[in-house]
Amino acid sequence: MTPQDLIPHDIPMAPKVLRLETALGDTFSIHDVTDRGDVVVFRGRYLRSPELLYEQVSPRFKALGYQTVLRQDKGLDVVIGYPMQATGRRSSPWLHLTLFLLTVLSTGLAGTLQWLGDHGAEIGLDPAGQTGLGDLARLALTHWRGGLPFTAALLGILGVHEFGHYFMARHYKLDVSLPYFIPFPLNTFTGTLGAVIKIQSPFESRKSLFDVGIAGPLAGLAVAVPVVLAGLVNAKMGTIDPSQAGVSFGEPLLFQFLAWLVHGPRPEGQDLLMNPMLMAGWWGFFITALNLLPVSQLDGGHIAYGLLGKGHRYLARAFFLAAVVLSVLTSQGYIVMLLLVLFMGLDHPPALDDLTPIGLPRQILGWATLILFFLLFTPVPLSALG
Repeated sequence: MTPQDLIPHDIPMAPKVLRLETALGDTFSIHDVTDRGDVVVFRGRYLRSPELLYEQVSPRFKALGYQTVLRQDKGLDVVIGYPMQATGRRSSPWLHLTLFLLTVLSTGLAGTLQWLGDHGAEIGLDPAGQTGLGDLARLALTHWRGGLPFTAALLGILGVHEFGHYFMARHYKLDVSLPYFIPFPLNTFTGTLGAVIKIQSPFESRKSLFDVGIAGPLAGLAVAVPVVLAGLVNAKMGTIDPSQAGVSFGEPLLFQFLAWLVHGPRPEGQDLLMNPMLMAGWWGFFITALNLLPVSQLDGGHIAYGLLGKGHRYLARAFFLAAVVLSVLTSQGYIVMLLLVLFMGLDHPPALDDLTPIGLPRQILGWATLILFFLLFTPVPLSALG
């Protein structure tokens, strides 16, 4: 009996269905076919492992203008033919360069203001904060070089993070954009809202989804950790007056450990005084932690879906609920991000080959990376003094 003999005869066989059926060849035993217009669904049994079937059938389907999707449904294996998606229009390299240069300026302003805060006494800056905007602008223009270390460190972390995604996506031949840096001069802590890339083609496998997701945070941390260490080496210990106006930075566990390595136990009543380099590393840790939240299409969501497949939805809901409770009880600043995540959707869209597991080495690396979330996250990142 051939696969054709298993197809119910009352189903009209459009030419495209016959072509796709021929492309399946001897990789799939067909039980029934559903022609939904643009989409064709074959139900039956895989005669190869899902990974081998996808490798053999995908280029054949592509030659016919279709994407190959592997699923399981009600005890049967499923192969779905979707029309190929049109490639998105590429953005101009000048747009990426312009956004990057604007972000250099905005982060440079933030870094210079931090430098002025650290060296105010040396240059005659009013410690009571009564310096006018005109004088402050003049000082910022005069001492702009003081902001360069912060700019280089922060953009180094963000850039390496995004290019980690970018080059891994290129490795898997995905349609991916260069990083979009987002300037935000109103934020005097960082001068930026981060950077993003845009992937316009679907992930073919959970392996590719996992690898692209995990490449960014691991690459960014490879820069952020040395930046934090460099900032700690130059950081001074001092007494912070809770009644004095200012901002206190919460310290994640990895930050505390590195501070202990550099400075040892802190004397009672003493604390680390932030400097621009240490500030950049702290923000690098904070941004990485947010990205590792295993929900939606954040980096952690990519990793969680690679590890668990459809089961990731339970982990995503548990983390999201815990984050909502934590936000209400400790830091309402997280609520804006959680609303954005909810808008994107908690669940991660599946890969085309949703069945082939990622293998033990990736599983170990993935769970270890998700544990990093707890080492980099701080429940109350910023708190006002005074």
